[in-house]
Amino acid sequence: MTANRQVFHEGERRVQQRAGVPDTYVQRVSAFVRAAMPDQHVEFFGSLPVLFMGALDRQGWPWAVVTYGASGQLCTATASELLIHRVPPLAEALGLSLEPGARMGLLGLEMTSRRRNRLNGTVRSRDAEGIRVSVDQSFGNCPQYIQQREVDWQTGQEAPPVSRQVSIASRVGRALLAQADTFFIATRAGELGDASQGVDISHRGGKPGFLHLNADGSLSFPDFPGNRFFNTLGNIEQDPRVSLFIPDFTTGEALVLQGRGRIDWDPRRASLVEGAERIVDIVPERIWHVENALPPHGRLLERSPSLAQTGTWPKEAAGNAYRHLRIADKVRESDVITSFYLEPLAADDLPLAPYAAGQFLSVRLSAKTGHPLARGQATLTRSYSLSGAWYERMPRYRISVKREEHGTVSRLLHDEYVVGDVLEALSPAGDFTLRERSNVVVLVSSGVGITPMIAMLEAMVQRADAGEPPSGEVFFVHSARNGREQAFAHVLQAWAGRYPWLHLHIAYTRPTAEDVLGRTHHSQGRLKLATLTAWLPDMARSHVYLCGSEGFMRVQYAALLALGMPREHLHHEFFGRGSLESPEATEMKAAAPQALPAHAQVTFSSASRSHDKPHQPQTVVEWTPAQGTLLELAEQAGLAPLSSCRVGRCGSCAQRLVSGEVRYPVPPLAIAAEGEVLMCCAVPAHAAPVIIGLTE
Repeated sequence: MTANRQVFHEGERRVQQRAGVPDTYVQRVSAFVRAAMPDQHVEFFGSLPVLFMGALDRQGWPWAVVTYGASGQLCTATASELLIHRVPPLAEALGLSLEPGARMGLLGLEMTSRRRNRLNGTVRSRDAEGIRVSVDQSFGNCPQYIQQREVDWQTGQEAPPVSRQVSIASRVGRALLAQADTFFIATRAGELGDASQGVDISHRGGKPGFLHLNADGSLSFPDFPGNRFFNTLGNIEQDPRVSLFIPDFTTGEALVLQGRGRIDWDPRRASLVEGAERIVDIVPERIWHVENALPPHGRLLERSPSLAQTGTWPKEAAGNAYRHLRIADKVRESDVITSFYLEPLAADDLPLAPYAAGQFLSVRLSAKTGHPLARGQATLTRSYSLSGAWYERMPRYRISVKREEHGTVSRLLHDEYVVGDVLEALSPAGDFTLRERSNVVVLVSSGVGITPMIAMLEAMVQRADAGEPPSGEVFFVHSARNGREQAFAHVLQAWAGRYPWLHLHIAYTRPTAEDVLGRTHHSQGRLKLATLTAWLPDMARSHVYLCGSEGFMRVQYAALLALGMPREHLHHEFFGRGSLESPEATEMKAAAPQALPAHAQVTFSSASRSHDKPHQPQTVVEWTPAQGTLLELAEQAGLAPLSSCRVGRCGSCAQRLVSGEVRYPVPPLAIAAEGEVLMCCAVPAHAAPVIIGLTE
């Protein structure tokens, strides 16, 4: 790579670095990416009967399409230019932009010899002769994973393609996916700038069914070892928009779809398919079944010998521990809190998992293309309480998120995500739920801590409407800054007026001129439970549920104890790490155990998934208390272990403790199995080395 010619763009370099590709390798192979075609490529493209193309539509979305004709008549090539005489048959239907200045990715594939060469370029002109593309990048690819086939590309040219929209889970969709041992994927760079930033199309091959249909209607495919250029994955890193062309060479049919892609770096998931280094997920948005997409009666001569080193998806594989959910509605509850209603994708046949009021949902999302947060962060995970009761007749999830000024995920959800967008979620989890048959229930919350409380209250309302009211009275106490920031104010007032067993007290710490004492709220200033003794029930026989900021919960915990509440009657939930003890008590408790070591060597070992590759990649790093937990240390080292809540509630960050000892400065709620460690809460216990196994 020369100083004035950048071969790989930023997205490709980020993926290369994360995959451990040495800079020396990148520099060496850059010389093979040329600004003009060598003689053998000129001859190759000039003799081709078929050309696979990646092109943008007028909205900038990449599409994977194909054009074909008689050998030697489809293209005319020179070192600097390729003239394509036949426009792709689907160009008009897809609204492709093939005018001067348009960027294109071209893949020449000779199936009988398994030769393939790539050309990325810019449309120079379009006229009666065809589409003239100037060469920006020209490079070859190895024959790995290419099935040897014989296709008569001159037949069927007169039959126009016939397309119709289908569901990915339709009978025809499932059938084409099941037989697919080959597909083509078109991607684009985030910005179409210099020669390294354009449109790309690549070939993917595997055993039939390697393009896996997940239960939620998404697709997944294994990323097998290749040339480590990472053109496709580098583009997805910058812009998730993709298109797949999935052919059936026997019938001439194809699925053509557009969707959004995401790279899953979790080694445990990659281990599901032998030979996979990582998994790529695609969420389809539009799918077409195309008849006459190719000439029929293609004949398979031999599958690629490279497939001997690869496997297939296990029958029980759902493809992903996370499930894709669509934002069905987005409702503003207050100036700072917005609710997101989530439902399965249209092609998802599985019902949503039911949950108990008070549980939380761990979500994973990506920054949208062009957003500053999209740079350097592939995905982000957070956990949010489910803010509504479960309804069998209308199964969906609701999370209500406060927009924090410095909160990465909350700002993305509020500012970027809209109805129709897709995110991922684990199944609901958590044990902060209503105890059965509590005589008297007191729900105390502040700010966005209202979310699990409103779910619990709605669950009681739901049972009351079914003829099973609570066995005792319910007291709902909430503190908010003012009416503009309080969420669910109207529904709380409506329920309080309707159900005699519900008692409501709202405190505003900083009411505005619009707030009226006695109408919008019941007290002003900081919430003091001691002043409500005449209104509150006998705390000795009440079960109290507490949720809010750490400072708020400490104050209320002390007040509840003073009012006679037994400690075992308190159930609480922190939004993050915290302690109900006073800071002084917490410091005394923290001083009692052995102090944290000043440093420790930590080795993250990733077990090999292939029997013929006994090497175990290791990352050795030095830990100090300033670097935080083992999870934070792993992320700082460029690793991406699975995690979700990050506060010890969900247990999804559990990894194998190979050797050494760890401790938990703040005890997690989840319980680690023997021989495992919860990465999000653990630190080295001593200065002795610690080894963590990042695969099962």
